[in-house]
Amino acid sequence: MFRYTNHVCKKCFLQNDPFHKVTLNEDGVCSLCAKPAPEEARRDWDALEKRFAAHLDRVRGTRPYEGLIMMSGGKDSAYLADLLKETYGMRLLGFIIDINYEYPETFENAKTIARKLDLPYVVFRQEPEAMRRYYRFLFTEKALLQPDGGQVCTFCGRFLIHSACAFARRMGIPLVFSGHNPDQIFLMGESIHNTPEQDVLIEFLMETLSEETGKALARWRESYGEPELPLFPDSIHVEGTELLFPFQYFPYRPEAMMRHVRERLQWLPIKRFSKTYIASGCRLVKLWAYMAYLNNTNSYVDFEFCNQIRNGTLSADTVRQFYEQAEIDYEELAELIAELDMAGPMKALLTPYGEKAEALLRLLP
Repeated sequence: MFRYTNHVCKKCFLQNDPFHKVTLNEDGVCSLCAKPAPEEARRDWDALEKRFAAHLDRVRGTRPYEGLIMMSGGKDSAYLADLLKETYGMRLLGFIIDINYEYPETFENAKTIARKLDLPYVVFRQEPEAMRRYYRFLFTEKALLQPDGGQVCTFCGRFLIHSACAFARRMGIPLVFSGHNPDQIFLMGESIHNTPEQDVLIEFLMETLSEETGKALARWRESYGEPELPLFPDSIHVEGTELLFPFQYFPYRPEAMMRHVRERLQWLPIKRFSKTYIASGCRLVKLWAYMAYLNNTNSYVDFEFCNQIRNGTLSADTVRQFYEQAEIDYEELAELIAELDMAGPMKALLTPYGEKAEALLRLLP
């Protein structure tokens, strides 16, 4: 996300990245863009839409709330809420999770969208001290650290989805909807239409995730004992409710979706990363993106942008503007580290980077 080199692909803006084996050729094109896009599973969108509608029809009219929709304040969940309520007529409950480390605009956006759609919602706030300990662990437990900081979103994302499903079960709500994009759905092993090669990759990813989850849980138990919350669930699914990722059933067109929610719902991007395109409403993203910057590696967000440019769902100009506007705010990072009470462990992690980490180290006590 943050630029650590001038060696950048002229097509997708991935940076030269030895860790992920991304290199640039003599034409300035990365090793992903230089080869043909991988074969995608053929999608019959009409059939997939009917399959999705069948999920809804099975619960329609059976409960006061037919579905719980996770709302982040971003364009994807805003578009999804509008689609489910206005097009499909679903009776929804909005579910806004507060992990204590989001920007205020996250909640303002989500609540505004809910009100415009006349959608009842709950703000589900996780216990602050439990979350402080959790994220401090994800950022500083050496056994879990990945060069791109990906362990934070991997574990947190699964915990939050599981939390939404568990809440839905307690409320007797049969469906849970999440606005994750196709790349994120694939990495969670939840993609429903894959090539044989993709199925093999998913199997490998899930085996790796299972190993990492076991490692994380073991280290947590050594440090803190048995977790009181399902911080490292084996599965994101909860018996008694069905989890659906609707952007598997419809073409994912982020720019068109953004225009739609701007015009229809007066949605605005959270301008903490970019004035033109939302990356996240979570403050923690900037810290793991900074760690990726220190390690000279692209993050999963960068690879998502690359994939979306290559498959034509996101314009190169939008991504270029995003990177031009994304800057490291060292004071914000220092403030976040202080809130997580992890200045000591972070100084130990940052010191080996020397001059590159000096701007942040100077701000830590």
